[in-house]
Amino acid sequence: MREWFEESFGREYLSLYPHRDDVEARCDVERIVRLISPPKERPLLDLGCGSGRHLIAFREAGFRDLTGLDLSTALLQEAEERLRQHSITDVRLIQRDMRDIPEGDRFFTIVSLFTSFGYFRDRADNLAVLQGACRALLPGGHLLVDTLNRDQVLQSLRPEERRCFDGREIAIRRWITPDGLRVEKSTCIRQSASAPTVYRESVRLYSESEVRHLMSQA
Repeated sequence: MREWFEESFGREYLSLYPHRDDVEARCDVERIVRLISPPKERPLLDLGCGSGRHLIAFREAGFRDLTGLDLSTALLQEAEERLRQHSITDVRLIQRDMRDIPEGDRFFTIVSLFTSFGYFRDRADNLAVLQGACRALLPGGHLLVDTLNRDQVLQSLRPEERRCFDGREIAIRRWITPDGLRVEKSTCIRQSASAPTVYRESVRLYSESEVRHLMSQA
């Protein structure tokens, strides 16, 4: 049986998050620059780059040596198209599992954004993501991971949401697994008389202390 992240990240996935746009990506990059001041001339990896919106924002901010890595063929094709539309031709895109950064590649800055960390059910696999990223860091480099805050999710989870977008009815359900370790999401899309399409998402919830412990092991 395929994992949810091997099935859910097609082109239709992008339409589920219309608010996750270039404006938001620019704001994210501005915050990253303020937080860790990554040198713009040193290599940067967007781990789980998706459609490439952060890569575009990094280039607009003056970063010169950019690489994006993602597993999804559809999202990488979208990233390539978007980069071309912005006349950006020198960003390297790699299709790989995030646990498998190419051996020998080194980066001064590695970012994992939009909750791209915590997909795997096995703790060892999530740890392997961090270990691989740390191995790929140049001396003095930074690894920045954007992940869910477990306490905040437990307090503010919206169990159900419905909306209409582009002629489609979208019904979303969210729940915490019985062990309290993951937040899961089911998105059902209905359009006219077509059979509904259902996408699943599942992300591990970590407390701050757990993240610190994982980082110490990486």
